[in-house]
Amino acid sequence: MLADRKHSKFTPGPRTSGNPSARSPGEHDEDVAPPHAAALAESLRAFGYDPATALADLADNSLFHHSREVRIKFHWAGEQSAIAISDDGDGMDEMTLINAMRVGSRNPREKRDPADLGRFGLGLKTASFSQGRRVTVITRRSRGSEIVRCWDLDHIADTDEWRLLREPTPLAAQLAKQLAGSPHGTVVIWEKLDRLTAGTAVDDDSDEDAFLRQAEYVKQHFAAVFHRLMTGRGAVRFLLNGAVITPWDPFLSDEAATQRLPVERLKFQGHTIEVEPFVLPHLSKLDADAHRGAAGLRGWNAHQGFYIYRNLRLLVRGDWLGIKGWRQEEHYKLARIRVDLPNSLDQEWEIDVTKSRARPPEKLHRELSRIGERTRSVAKRVYSHRGAKLLPAAGQERVFLWEQTAKHNHVFYRLNRDHPLVKQVRLACSDAPKLSALLRLIEETIPVPLIMTTDREMPDRTVGPFETTKDSEVLEVMRQVFASLKAGGLSQDDALLRVAHIEPFGRFPELLQLLREERYY
Repeated sequence: MLADRKHSKFTPGPRTSGNPSARSPGEHDEDVAPPHAAALAESLRAFGYDPATALADLADNSLFHHSREVRIKFHWAGEQSAIAISDDGDGMDEMTLINAMRVGSRNPREKRDPADLGRFGLGLKTASFSQGRRVTVITRRSRGSEIVRCWDLDHIADTDEWRLLREPTPLAAQLAKQLAGSPHGTVVIWEKLDRLTAGTAVDDDSDEDAFLRQAEYVKQHFAAVFHRLMTGRGAVRFLLNGAVITPWDPFLSDEAATQRLPVERLKFQGHTIEVEPFVLPHLSKLDADAHRGAAGLRGWNAHQGFYIYRNLRLLVRGDWLGIKGWRQEEHYKLARIRVDLPNSLDQEWEIDVTKSRARPPEKLHRELSRIGERTRSVAKRVYSHRGAKLLPAAGQERVFLWEQTAKHNHVFYRLNRDHPLVKQVRLACSDAPKLSALLRLIEETIPVPLIMTTDREMPDRTVGPFETTKDSEVLEVMRQVFASLKAGGLSQDDALLRVAHIEPFGRFPELLQLLREERYY
């Protein structure tokens, strides 16, 4: 069902008389200042919806009220065009419909059904007003009669009162009849589409194309936003102008080469947030259609990051959520992370009326950053497909610059004298005693307490090896290590493989590939 339609009729509280002598003892001075209907109605048009997000907001109500099929129709008639959306949900009786049409029909602080996709009691009204000046709702319950109510902003402007009309226009009645596919359910029709069709002509092909492009965008938006609800048990069908909308799975879950990293369940204020990272396959593992489809509306780079869902409904797609100042970069484009929220955390995640923005609470930043870092690292390795061949296989010995040793119940950190670069510098140094003294001084003065304190108190400011270093500088260090290995008697192939075994170079497969190409091409 398409309206906000669960709550009983609102009854205004008592007003205070303006006559001081009429006030009861101890009564506070107050004035009643209701908003002007005409002014407020126009203001409600500015919530930032586009046609796709507005229709998705209406579809949310359909899903909550047990709809199994939602139909959308874009009717072209120039300035007389209309958009309609229908469902086969529960339908409404008269009082439920009137309350659903009321602006602010519910308090967002109320406890809601866990499956509810609404919150503010504004969705039907603000979404509809954002696109047109007239919205008609036609609804019927099983074995009930048809009920109609309309908001017309021009009528509100003339009367400056919230007066609901009770008769549909001939076009609204016609569209409702065309979309009827069930003996119960609701249809919402938008007319006077001043923001979409003002100044258009019915016989102008370019005007019609622009209108239908909005329909195409709606199709792609629904394919993404409701993709998890379109499959599996109890799947919902969405149709646009009679054609079924197929789901768009941003995680390529059915592709054999997609990597699903371990699911994590984060606890926050007594609620559970489920996080599942995905690393999509390299280009070479996908056929052309799958690769093109996974790019989505905005392309591969723009779709990397976190995907925030509430009750299986997508709110945010492809965003690093401002964590650590991460940007959408080419070598992380295979990283997509699914986050499932309960609707009880809307306020903490700053979910807005249009359901197209969400921001995590500060207390979750560290955990999400950790998960994101791991996913980005794997995605970067997969992206650098050819370079990944240079990485050591599991179980192969890695070479570290630092070694941890224990003596008399104390832990010490020593430089690995067999590290190829250290060994080569020692051999090349003409003053061995001074070099040995320098290495020993470095080992004895590692500021371990300071490092531990900083990591504990400012964890987000601790960086990993070469994390903030330019690629060109990391590559230069690799070159020097490679030269040291060659000087030690290794062949070119063996030296390249050995570099990949040395920490932290295995984290930079694309640079390892560049080093390889420098030596062979």
